[in-house]
Amino acid sequence: MEEKLKLSVVIATYNRANILPETIRHLEIQELSPQWFEVIVVDDGSSDNTCEVVTELAKRMPFRLRYLCHENRGPGFSQNRGIREATAPIVVLMPDDIFMTAGGLKAHLESHTQNPKQEVAVLGHILQAPTLNQSVFLRTWDPYRFKYLPELEEYPYYMFWAINISVKRDFMLTYGMFCEDMGRAGPAAHEDVELGYRLYKHGLKIIHNKDALGYHYHQETLEGALRRSYQRGHNLGELRKRVPEPELVVRYHVLNMGTLGDHFHALTGPRRSLLMGPDRSITLLSIRYFLRLLLFNRLIVDYLWMPILKGAEHNPLLSILVHRELYRGVIAHYSQRGQRDARKIYDH
Repeated sequence: MEEKLKLSVVIATYNRANILPETIRHLEIQELSPQWFEVIVVDDGSSDNTCEVVTELAKRMPFRLRYLCHENRGPGFSQNRGIREATAPIVVLMPDDIFMTAGGLKAHLESHTQNPKQEVAVLGHILQAPTLNQSVFLRTWDPYRFKYLPELEEYPYYMFWAINISVKRDFMLTYGMFCEDMGRAGPAAHEDVELGYRLYKHGLKIIHNKDALGYHYHQETLEGALRRSYQRGHNLGELRKRVPEPELVVRYHVLNMGTLGDHFHALTGPRRSLLMGPDRSITLLSIRYFLRLLLFNRLIVDYLWMPILKGAEHNPLLSILVHRELYRGVIAHYSQRGQRDARKIYDH
């Protein structure tokens, strides 16, 4: 079987035994021959019954389903272990809450067949699962915003997102693997973006294939999204040390006295080509920063928007009024809080 393998699907998981059967069921119905791909579930020290669930599923799957487990080391370590254990030349990286559509893996493989160079990675498409309707927040929230992704021939390194991306295994083994640090504020440590930057220095090219579609099914709460956004903001300083490029602060919309120079160089220099959409426009970016200061400062967020968003879950009128951009602004504000707190703690 291994001689025929074309894809290794690596799924890093942690305490998601309830959703894994559905994730793997969507891999069972792929249009690709089951002899052409394997699935490797890497358990990052789950305390639930993930082991039993995967072991039972492996008995009836038409493809080779492997289970690896270790003590909790974080997503970077888990991804690396899965990549090293993979036996196919192309690795598809996806989390445990992506439901791959029937043609998803076939689309990944076709893109690599058409782009055989080692440095080419394929970013699949992600949409929110339509069955995520258990709350106003879930019906409205769109964390990845692939609907608004501009059409580009090649995408910048910071779009190396391990949510639905495929890459040549040898290219990663040669030029870089995920950073395995957990992050000083938690596991949301930007390890995929940091890896994308290191691979980019060795020629990484990211193309996008909408047909490699997966649905994101994560029953998140607003409070959980805020905590994770705060973690990402708190860990951003570590990412900047590893990726000292000016376009990064524009991408993450970090505006303060210390980043004005970065904005100038990113928007007026040759690295402007690495910016996407409105981030390339000084005018649109300035409007964004002004509205953020006006509408999403601590006072407005804590005493106006948060009561409205919480009340929308119980008040039909408020639920009609809330918009995805309101969630986006509040969640981004918590990232900025994390950034500010990190500067107070770590910047001397």
